[in-house]
Amino acid sequence: MTPASQTAQPAVLVVQHDVDDNLGELAPPLAEAGIRIVVWDAGRVPDGAPASLDGFSGVISLGAYAGVRDEAEKQWMPVEKALLREAIDRRMPVLGLCFGAQLLAAASGAAFRPSPVPELGWTRVTPTPEAAADPVVAPLASDGELDVFHYHFDSFELPEGATLLGETNGIIEAFRVGECAWGLQFHLEVGLATQLAWIAGDRPGFERVGADPEHQEALSHEKWREYRDRAHAVGAAFAAEVRRFAQT
Repeated sequence: MTPASQTAQPAVLVVQHDVDDNLGELAPPLAEAGIRIVVWDAGRVPDGAPASLDGFSGVISLGAYAGVRDEAEKQWMPVEKALLREAIDRRMPVLGLCFGAQLLAAASGAAFRPSPVPELGWTRVTPTPEAAADPVVAPLASDGELDVFHYHFDSFELPEGATLLGETNGIIEAFRVGECAWGLQFHLEVGLATQLAWIAGDRPGFERVGADPEHQEALSHEKWREYRDRAHAVGAAFAAEVRRFAQT
C-alpha cells in the first residue's frame, strides 16, 4: 500500500474492519481539505497493511464486530495496534471510532472492561470542560450534552495520562492521548442511511437492550442533519491537524 508520498498532498490511512462501517460522513471534510484517503480493508485483506506510516500524515481506525480481546484470533489486530503506537510516537493525528477508540486505548496501555451497559442507538453524552477547548472535539461540546449514535458492548479504562473529553454514566465516550490522538466511543461517521440499515439488521439486538427499533428510527430521522453537521465539523478539525502535521 503506497500513499501519494511523492506529492505534496497529505494522506490519511483509514483502517476499515467491516464493509458496513466505512468512513461515511467523515470522508467529505477530509476530501474538501485536499487530503488523500487511503483505505486498508483489514477484515478482508489482513495482509494489506502498510509496512510503516511513512508518507502518511494521519490515521483513522473505524468500528469492528471484533473486540480487543480477539487479538489472538485476528491477524490484523496486532499489526494495527503497532501502527497506532507508531502514530502516537510520531505525534501523528489519530482518530479512533468505537472499536477504533477501544484499540487506541489498548495501544496506549489501558485495560479492557465490558461496557457497564450495552449502548445501541441514540445515547446522550456529557462533554467535559476540557472538550470545549479541544482542537478536534470542540464542535461536539458547543451545546453541552449531545445525542450520538452507538453500537457497542465493550469499553475500556482511561489510558494513563489521557484527557477525558466525554462520558455517559461512567462510560468513557471521548478521550485524548497526548495532544494528537482522539478516541470516540460512538459512531460519528455513521449517517442516516447506515443508521437505519444497522437498526433494521439487528432489531432483536436493539430490543434486547431496551432500545425500541421504531423509536430509534424516528430519532435518526429527527437528528440526522445536526449529526451530519457535527461530523463534518469534527472531520474538518481533524483534517486541519493532519495538514499541520504534514507541514512539519
